Order: sequence, then structure tokens, then C-alpha cells
Amino acid sequence: MVTSDYVTLVSADNHRFVVLKEVASISSVLRNTQGFEEGKTGRITLDMDGDILECIVDYLYYHYKYKDAAASGNIPEFNIPTHLALELLVKADFLDI
Repeated sequence: MVTSDYVTLVSADNHRFVVLKEVASISSVLRNTQGFEEGKTGRITLDMDGDILECIVDYLYYHYKYKDAAASGNIPEFNIPTHLALELLVKADFLDI
């Protein structure tokens, strides 16, 4: 069994992103994989392209960084590439983020 503070997210086109478990846990889907095989290997394979997963990882870290600043309203805008917007919306909904 792998015990680490990190999890590796792998896209369908085999791009790998090493993410803090605490950051990945923002997604209830990623958080709930910890009791399955993925939790033992520390690797979660997702059905999405690397450019989409990269944007999702960027957003997870953005959310993690600014989660305590939400009350003040002093949060910079998170920019989403226009050409990825629809697919990102679908994948973010799937990941519950």
C-alpha cells in the first residue's frame, strides 16, 4: 500500500500530474477513490485529455490557495481557455468541483 501525501492523476493521453492529496480532495470523486485500488497505488486514471486535466489541476490549486479568501471577495479571476470551456464544464461537473 502506498502512503503518500501525493496522488498521481493520469490523463487518457498519458500525461501525469502529481497533486497533493489535500488539493485533489477538493473533488469528491477524487477523494472517494482512496478506498479503492487507486488509493492503494496512488494513481488515478481519468477519461480526459491532458490539456483538460492540466486546467483542472490548475483550478484545484487555485481553489486550495484562495479558499480562505472567499469571504473577503479579494480573489483573482481564474482564466479558462475559451476553446476548452465546454469540455471543462462537463469534466468539472463529473469531478464535482
